[in-house]
Amino acid sequence: MNPLTKVGNNFVIPRREPRLSNEPRLSNEPRLSNEPRVSNELVKLDVEHQHHVEDVKLEIQRESQSWKSCCFELHPASTKFVGKFTVSLIIIGLCSYQLVVNIDNCTAQIGYSSLLSLVVGSWLNIMV
Repeated sequence: MNPLTKVGNNFVIPRREPRLSNEPRLSNEPRLSNEPRVSNELVKLDVEHQHHVEDVKLEIQRESQSWKSCCFELHPASTKFVGKFTVSLIIIGLCSYQLVVNIDNCTAQIGYSSLLSLVVGSWLNIMV
């Protein structure tokens, strides 16, 4: 006896020889898995259900890739870019103003020139 076919203590799974397609099937013989068993309507319903599931998955994925508020919807990458760009412009404007106004005090200009070069360097790092 083959130990792979033994189930439990005494039960042995009988082995079936594959039936040829031209042989008639007995009425009490169960259908094999390769024979069609479901109607075309059920197949069409299953395909429609699969399409509906895929549509719902795409909608969930699109919702997870956007930020929603009560009044509007934003794309995260563009929002981060606009925020970083706005803060960078404010820092560049402040540093430029302080560098132009405080011409006499060179020790005060060190911090502003360092901050200005940090912002420009961060933008160059992103573009490269």
